[in-house]
Amino acid sequence: MTKPSRLISLLFAATLYGLSSVAGATEPRQQTTPAKITFTAAGSGVNLGITKLLAQGFMASHPEIEITIPGSIGTKGAITAIADNAITFGLISRPLKENEASPDYSVVGYALTPIVIGTHPSVKDESISSEDLINIYKGTKTKWSDGKEIIVQSREASDSGFMVIGKIFPEFKTACEESRKAERWITYFTDQEANTALSRTEYAIGVTDLGMIATEKLGIKALKLNDIMPSVETARNGLYPLSRTLFLLYRTKNIPSEAATFIDYIFSQTGAEILKTHGYLPLERKTST
Repeated sequence: MTKPSRLISLLFAATLYGLSSVAGATEPRQQTTPAKITFTAAGSGVNLGITKLLAQGFMASHPEIEITIPGSIGTKGAITAIADNAITFGLISRPLKENEASPDYSVVGYALTPIVIGTHPSVKDESISSEDLINIYKGTKTKWSDGKEIIVQSREASDSGFMVIGKIFPEFKTACEESRKAERWITYFTDQEANTALSRTEYAIGVTDLGMIATEKLGIKALKLNDIMPSVETARNGLYPLSRTLFLLYRTKNIPSEAATFIDYIFSQTGAEILKTHGYLPLERKTST
């Protein structure tokens, strides 16, 4: 090949290379969606419904973050999972006991909700006295005012609702302990199982709370207790004696900044509105160990 011919060939090859390089440079690159930052909040069934609503609101304004909320593992399960570094937030429905607390943990209460003596809508009674409640769980009162048999639903001794009632009315605690030993009533071990059974069983009575009735859209009738209707207002002013606080439990030093932002959201005006809309009293932010 002559020199001019070789030169033409090299120029032609270089031109083709240049064109292909330009084509490659101008070809749009495939867009990749960045992985979401994910963390888990798990624990008491009492907390699940409202935590899911708070998480949905938070994720709508923080699409880069995903909060996973599995089914109930209970307050004890949440404490164990935090100890094992398995979750970011433990959802607990009672204060930590002395043997559960740790200087590595932070606990923040974020909402209060009235505990409800609830029934299936088939029950015609609108109110119950504390004396009648005790006698029902003792097994000595067995009929509603219209003569229908009362179907009693119980929970395990560590259930936060039963613990609160037992603290306010010690005879109720004694009645439940005796009934558990006698295996007198059906005992449920998660809030969701108990709520589902209560909403589906005619003439049944059980214990739930105003927040779960609202967030889980439960067909459960809330009875007045000693002629006082359970509400955020009556719980706030002390007229209604039964309520419980919901807490977030987390490891103080290990909390990711994105998870800390979720706590900020819960205590924001938006978070407070979500709480108030669903039967909860938002609390002032106070963190303890």
